[in-house]
Amino acid sequence: MKTAIILLTIAGMCLAQDPAIITIEYDQYGSFGTAPLTAISNLWPAATVESFNGNPDGWADAVDSSTDICIGDMHNYALQDALAFEYLAAWYNDPALGPLYYNSWQMASYSYDDALVAAMGITGASAVAMPPITHYLWDPASPIATGITDWSYGDPGYGTGANRLTVGTATPVTGWTSSPSAGQAALCVAPDGASIITGYFASLNSTQSVELWENILGFMWPTGGLTPATWGYIKAEFGR
Repeated sequence: MKTAIILLTIAGMCLAQDPAIITIEYDQYGSFGTAPLTAISNLWPAATVESFNGNPDGWADAVDSSTDICIGDMHNYALQDALAFEYLAAWYNDPALGPLYYNSWQMASYSYDDALVAAMGITGASAVAMPPITHYLWDPASPIATGITDWSYGDPGYGTGANRLTVGTATPVTGWTSSPSAGQAALCVAPDGASIITGYFASLNSTQSVELWENILGFMWPTGGLTPATWGYIKAEFGR
């Protein structure tokens, strides 16, 4: 697993410049799903974006050592290949690679992704039924939350929800209850301090999806050099 010391070293070497290659799976459905692409363009217009719309298998095949940021934002399609997930877990665990963002509507339904989910600090997931219940910010001090006043969650017509997560070594930023509760986490920072695993789809935020994605990407790849993440009171709530 990546350690804080290794992460600081890697950040000092490579995060002072913009990412060159971002490999992303996203699902466009009506007016939803393209927010991460817009956010990437806003932050790093010169970056090469290897994008796979509704094509998780193509995305997994494209992720390699040249990928600076790996994003799997699968709220319609899902990767169903255990070997591919073992590869992604190994990619995440390599201290010279990353960071990685992962979300899938099937996280609670299938075991394909168990290796990656476990590596990213999550011990369990259960599905959120539609229509989505209210979503809550648990850590107001997190830089991911800066300027985000709307944590609503839109259903573009899938008829399926997101996921409630049980954290092991991940640190929750948001959740599905008004205050931190076991088994109710949503957007979480993985144990490497830079990657994101989430049961809340930022791309389905009703009004601030682009702004939220800009925050997430800026947190994952701080181009001014790594600054210590501020977890706020949430770390104490979960015994960190």
